[in-house]
Amino acid sequence: MDGGQPVCAVDDVVTCGDLADPGRLAALAEAGLGPRADPGMEWYAERVRRWLDVPVALVSLVRADEQVFPGAAGLGEPYGGTRRTPLSHSFCQHVVLTGSPLVIGDARDHPLVRDNLAVRDLGVVAYAGMPLTDAAGHVLGSLCAIDVTPRRWRPTELDALADLAAGCATELRLRLARRDADEERARRDVLEASLRDSVERSVTVAREMQQALLTTLPEVPGLEVAARYAPADAEQYVGGDWFDVLPVAGSDEDGGSVVVVSVGDIVGHELDAAITMGQVRSMLRQAAWDRAAGPPSSIVEAFERANAGIGLDAAGTTVVARLRRRPDGRWSTSWVNAGHPPPLVVTPGGRAELLEGHDRMFGLPRGLGGVRRDQELDLPAGSLLVLHSDGLVEGRGTDADERTETLRSRLAALRAADPDTVVDTVMAELPRSSSDDVVVMALRLG
Repeated sequence: MDGGQPVCAVDDVVTCGDLADPGRLAALAEAGLGPRADPGMEWYAERVRRWLDVPVALVSLVRADEQVFPGAAGLGEPYGGTRRTPLSHSFCQHVVLTGSPLVIGDARDHPLVRDNLAVRDLGVVAYAGMPLTDAAGHVLGSLCAIDVTPRRWRPTELDALADLAAGCATELRLRLARRDADEERARRDVLEASLRDSVERSVTVAREMQQALLTTLPEVPGLEVAARYAPADAEQYVGGDWFDVLPVAGSDEDGGSVVVVSVGDIVGHELDAAITMGQVRSMLRQAAWDRAAGPPSSIVEAFERANAGIGLDAAGTTVVARLRRRPDGRWSTSWVNAGHPPPLVVTPGGRAELLEGHDRMFGLPRGLGGVRRDQELDLPAGSLLVLHSDGLVEGRGTDADERTETLRSRLAALRAADPDTVVDTVMAELPRSSSDDVVVMALRLG
């Protein structure tokens, strides 16, 4: 808070207390960004400058002894050319050290920064900076807006800056994920007897990246979960299917546990689809944390606003469900379906049915379709919930309705099987199209 200025909330972060923290510096090095213009980072700096109507905006990454600007808009010389300053000229270091936004209306009167040389040499007077974090929570730097005159930052401006910072942080995390995937591929290639040709290598990298972006299933008390992902058989295809299970601690007011699950599919079968899938899944996770007590439709709507706001413009389908285990052991589920094949539920008695309720896919232009609708259902203990992508029931020369009915009948026969057996049996017994990925996830409610 600065003179009554609001400060936006951010995700949990690792408060380093030391700019030389080894984990943070390692992530900075792996990101591969420095004092050179980077198109992706430039995009975010320019959007901040235009959206907040400020003369200067920066993507600042803070090293142990300096800050560098891979993204800069409106920065004057000589710093616009060198794209770096010593820490004596850094406000952003305070964002890194605290892991929190820093909002200042007039730096000349602010005890934290009034002696900072950026006030004298860069003309910084008003400042608003939001943390940029990696997947481990290390604060790598900040996305900041700078004015040369005193300014009272409006809540809408800070919200816009926070949204852009979330997108910028996602971009940084994806770069780190790509780096990890490339290193893993390089290690494996050393052990292989021969190199695959360039087409095979590119497909392998894409599929490994997709696998790396899929969720490791958590252990949830009272819930057995199994999921399988199978890539398309055709080598020219790489898909954007995902599954996710996210326990949300302390989100139910009556003391029960809450788990948010999703299955979805990004439009397209190229490497971009796999990369976009990772962004969408992460954004949905963030929305689920922020809105754990709300209906699934609020999660999807929050994602859609961010999707449009940061210019990701991802399109696809998904089912997002909120499973709530009450203190008495019973389960209730609510879900929203954005253009995706409906989930199926099998009761302990063997009754298998589709969970109907179907809205528009996400990523359509504003104004198409109405308000998203949530569906609700109470489920007895022992029920089996199955979610899948369209590749399981759709394909060239097949009838999706007939295959869905086959799936429903098969699941009824598997009502007593454990989730691993269910997903393995379904994947093995339902012939699938070679041109689409398949995801199947089964959850046994204990």
